[in-house]
Amino acid sequence: MNKTKIVIAVASVLAAGSVSAASFDMRHEYKSHTDQHATRVKLGDSIGNFLVDIEAKFKGEDGKFMEDLKNNGWELGLNYRHVLNDNWTMTYGMPIEGRESGVTYKPQVRATYKVDSVDGLSLSARYRYDMRQNTSSSEYQFDDNGDVIVDSDGVPITVDKNVSNQRRHRLTANVNYSMENWRFGLEGNYYKADGYDIYDNDDTNYELNASIRHIMGQWAPYVEFGDVSTSSTKATRELRSRVGLTYSF
Repeated sequence: MNKTKIVIAVASVLAAGSVSAASFDMRHEYKSHTDQHATRVKLGDSIGNFLVDIEAKFKGEDGKFMEDLKNNGWELGLNYRHVLNDNWTMTYGMPIEGRESGVTYKPQVRATYKVDSVDGLSLSARYRYDMRQNTSSSEYQFDDNGDVIVDSDGVPITVDKNVSNQRRHRLTANVNYSMENWRFGLEGNYYKADGYDIYDNDDTNYELNASIRHIMGQWAPYVEFGDVSTSSTKATRELRSRVGLTYSF
């Protein structure tokens, strides 16, 4: 059975199985410097302490908004949540991501602490080890001013790179705060690659993200704003803006 059939089978189980806390999420993002659009849909379910989700990603052929859409990968999330006490929760997981460039396995562990002294405040930290198998990737090309080089049609020019079996460490810290029907989040990611460059000709990188979500019954619209890198060879960074909607059932 190939990976696509596995994903379809899991999605069918989520749709037909016993549901205790399921959700459907659709999110669109735009990256300001590289002028790239991408969209993701996600179906998730929790049954007891087990958390399962499946997502499909797609984008335009040249990254344009909803033009010539094509498959941009999928991801299957498998997690187990262990509540230690009223304050501490441990979550163990194995997300698996598939793209044309290869498959990435992401074993991870997260610790979450609910702060008693501040109602609605929680802190969490996660370690993830990204294992990317038999990969290939495309890199944007930049001029001396750090701007993306485009062709005569305004499409960014990329160069394909073939790399086998990449490994990367990721540390994530989160601060989340809930107040009535509002949810606020801050997230920071630090990356350390094993033997290859991921940002500005170096093997380290970082991302910062802020989010706001409003709960309206079963619906929850949200926005996110992130500071992300554009290339493994340049120090150029860009704003990643996301808007999404979650339906819980």
